[in-house]
Amino acid sequence: MNSAPPMLILASRRRALTGNSRSLSRAYKKGELVRVRFGVYYNKSAWLALKPWQRYGATIGAVASSDPSAAFCYLTALRLWRLPLPRVPAHIHIITESPHKAGRLPATTQAAKDPKTGLTGLEQVRGYGISRHHWTADIVEHRGVAVTSLVQTVIDCVVRMELPEAVAAMDAVLGSRRASSEKLTRQQLQEASALLRSNAKRRRVLEVLALADEASESVGESRSRALMHVLGLPAPVLQHAFYDDEGFIGRTDFFWPEQRVIGEFDGDAKYLDDAFLGDMSTREAILAEKKREDRLRALGYQVVRWDWQAATNAALLRRKLSAAGITVQKSPPRGPIPPALPGGLTT
Repeated sequence: MNSAPPMLILASRRRALTGNSRSLSRAYKKGELVRVRFGVYYNKSAWLALKPWQRYGATIGAVASSDPSAAFCYLTALRLWRLPLPRVPAHIHIITESPHKAGRLPATTQAAKDPKTGLTGLEQVRGYGISRHHWTADIVEHRGVAVTSLVQTVIDCVVRMELPEAVAAMDAVLGSRRASSEKLTRQQLQEASALLRSNAKRRRVLEVLALADEASESVGESRSRALMHVLGLPAPVLQHAFYDDEGFIGRTDFFWPEQRVIGEFDGDAKYLDDAFLGDMSTREAILAEKKREDRLRALGYQVVRWDWQAATNAALLRRKLSAAGITVQKSPPRGPIPPALPGGLTT
């Protein structure tokens, strides 16, 4: 790694500057620092204030700083390539050249106990262990660290993820909003899948690729569409543009022309994230969305909305769409969504 991320305190750097790192050991024992990895520290109060994804990112940085030879893969690589994950992984995933070193190691993040309470302050804070994988890897440098190539990262994850998660990752990497250096083409993914030794994995990649759609604009939309497929519901048209006598109304997330039904996924970001709100307040955004929906209904369309709860619950999404007239038209292609295997891994 070219340099340690901000806030990481390296014992090696302290020794180079002052001749020793004993001050870090003293601060750790006093409860002022958290030891993330051997020789890598973080201010304790700042660590506790971080959100889980931020702590995960800082742990990636700590691993890279303490072991410059580390090459990240699987879910950690997916995060480094800025592709969606449903939750913070429990481990930092790295490649090992030795099959004997493959396996999992517990989290090393520690803090000294308070002599009065016997507590470290980390009791309710998750630490991230190491998961070593032994498989052939195409390693590149990305964002200052060694990581599996974008195409290998996507393939490695798609064959191990549940379908909604896999579709979300595939939609994102194909999406037009990504920089050209961080996106893939369908041909690249097809060629990479052809090199897989496992027939089951090849079928899985092609199945997900067939479901992927570059027009999807959010993880919630991707997951919803994957659930529709699993449930055997008719495939919707994505990002269809609507007009009335006043002009352009907007593009909708989902549209079923035969049923005259419009579907909208409402993530919290639409009304709370400044990047989505622009110059509008939350109240103004809600009012604008209501006026937009009124114009769509005036054209004779039914509008059904759902949020993250339905996008992650097949039964709930089915009930919402069924009430709007979107019902099963074919047998579900793969039956119920299979539960994830431990650690998201497949045999």
